[in-house]
Amino acid sequence: MTPGNLDDPFYYLINFQRVLEWLARRYADLLDSEERRFIDGFAGLPRAPQALLVRMVMRKGPLYRASKLVYGEIGCTHAAVAPLVQAGWVDNRAPLSVAQLFEVLQKAEVVTLFKAQLSRTSLRKEQLLAELLEQAPAPQPFTAWCPDMDDAVYSLPVRPLCDRLRLLFFGNLRQDWSEFVLADLGIYRYEQVELDPASRGLQSRADIDFCVQLHACRQALEEGGLLAPLLQQLATLHSDNAWLQGRRDRLLFAVGQQCERQDLLEQALAIYEQCAYPGARARRIRVLERCEHYEAALALAEVALAASESAAEAQQIPRMVPRLRRKLGLPALPRVGKAAVNESQLLLAQDPGLSVEQRVARHLHLDEAPVHYVENSLINSLFGLLCWPAIFAALPGAFFHPFQ
Repeated sequence: MTPGNLDDPFYYLINFQRVLEWLARRYADLLDSEERRFIDGFAGLPRAPQALLVRMVMRKGPLYRASKLVYGEIGCTHAAVAPLVQAGWVDNRAPLSVAQLFEVLQKAEVVTLFKAQLSRTSLRKEQLLAELLEQAPAPQPFTAWCPDMDDAVYSLPVRPLCDRLRLLFFGNLRQDWSEFVLADLGIYRYEQVELDPASRGLQSRADIDFCVQLHACRQALEEGGLLAPLLQQLATLHSDNAWLQGRRDRLLFAVGQQCERQDLLEQALAIYEQCAYPGARARRIRVLERCEHYEAALALAEVALAASESAAEAQQIPRMVPRLRRKLGLPALPRVGKAAVNESQLLLAQDPGLSVEQRVARHLHLDEAPVHYVENSLINSLFGLLCWPAIFAALPGAFFHPFQ
């Protein structure tokens, strides 16, 4: 898939159209009726409404003021939005709370609109909002709030659907449509990978629903939501897809860490016990130690010491075991002697034009045994050449799209 040319003012629309075409081919069996209707209906729209919808999808929202949606290639916003409103993808009559109204109005407009209800117009905008909230005005459409204003405010009911399509394409909800622009500018260069149907990370509709719910849980964690309901929701999420289950374990691990930060050690311990994410066992040992369950911590540490799950754990556990043994009054383990290292020393003349590595290379160089200073590039390059087919194998969950 080739991104649109940035010289074309509709490059973003071309990219979006190609995504829809690609998804219709690759995920035809997973799309629901609403998504199929959207893809077919979008293709049937004139270019200006198509472009306006993509512009809105690419912006944060959730509310869009018509006077701020000014794009030369689209033309009149009111004309372009009409088919989108008719399709139900854009709403120009959604009731706005006073807080939402404040998001789209400037302070001067707020003062003009609510002058009679404000005690002082010199207050900051957030203070004006607090004063109006005390009056508890009911939500109403923008045209009812501002009948004399030649403007409109739109919401985007179609955004959740577009987010699902973005999830299908990217395999996550972190990446957005700017990836196409970065590829076209040459900032990102992607290896060409064979994307056959077997390589799809999402193989069923249940996988899509799982990802959407998991993303909502992660957002709740990042926004500082309560941990108890978050854990309850995570407890209901299970997948036969090993890659998705791994993502759930990673989020569960993050929740455990948050419990530790809040000194909820028993909850953290329970989370780590059921979490298969790498590092959970080491955190479990730490929590057991903090809870002064030294015997249980040492027993688990010795299991980890005998069969480390990763290089990181192999470094962590040997530092934990001596401390745990001391706390239990056990004798120290015999020290493991360090392997002997053969050393040689060189005393070389200073040369401001060369680094120390380059001076050593020049000193050791012989015509029959040349020395080349390559830093770390040689081993990395040889590793890449040897393992390239394995690194870029089209495994499920590894590669979702051409820009990855």
